[in-house]
Amino acid sequence: MRESLISRRSLVIGGLGAAALLGVGGTLRAIESVGATATPLRPPGIQSEEHFIGACIRCNRCRGACPRDIVVNCDVEDGIINIRTPKLHFHTKFSESYRRAEGKDQAAVALDPYPSILDATGKGFCDFCMLCAISCPTGALSTSFDPKLEWIGEAVIDSGLCIAFEKLGGCRKCADYCPFDAITINDNRQPVVNSSKCNGCGICENICPSSSYRTYKGSTRRGVNIEATSKERPL
Repeated sequence: MRESLISRRSLVIGGLGAAALLGVGGTLRAIESVGATATPLRPPGIQSEEHFIGACIRCNRCRGACPRDIVVNCDVEDGIINIRTPKLHFHTKFSESYRRAEGKDQAAVALDPYPSILDATGKGFCDFCMLCAISCPTGALSTSFDPKLEWIGEAVIDSGLCIAFEKLGGCRKCADYCPFDAITINDNRQPVVNSSKCNGCGICENICPSSSYRTYKGSTRRGVNIEATSKERPL
């Protein structure tokens, strides 16, 4: 009789605990949707946001493994449930001595632009080395990511910040530096993104001079930004 009572009591307590956890989870999700300014841009290899949030233990190993210093921690602006999970930040300066066209056979670059990004020097962009995923102890990030077929996010031109829209041309750095020819300049001398070629490497956002041009280098937005998307990369 006593064992039955204990078992019943444990069952009730366990049920209440589970309900409480569900309530907390729902509250956190609600707080996240209110507090977040945008969906965090995750490192390559994320399978889904739900899987990632469930598997990530906030161990910081992906951040320590990144040789380009682009993995940082989410803060409260990204939503409470995302705090201390990794996101990408492309504002660490890399060497402007690298240009896509310098010292390269143009036909070879057009055929396979991926090696161009591997030749880039410095920090502040993703070369898809996948050390972040390799270092992940829980499988929150998958090493099967293919930068030729998949993407981290999509380059999006912000016409309100892009210098080319303000000055009717005068800046084409994002197009000149893109290793994948994903950004071209149209007849109005403004940048246009070809999503089928973009994999979200971040060089365009990194090299964009809009914040320094306007003397607010601390801005989180530039004339072109890599934004998280749930869409499949167009082929």
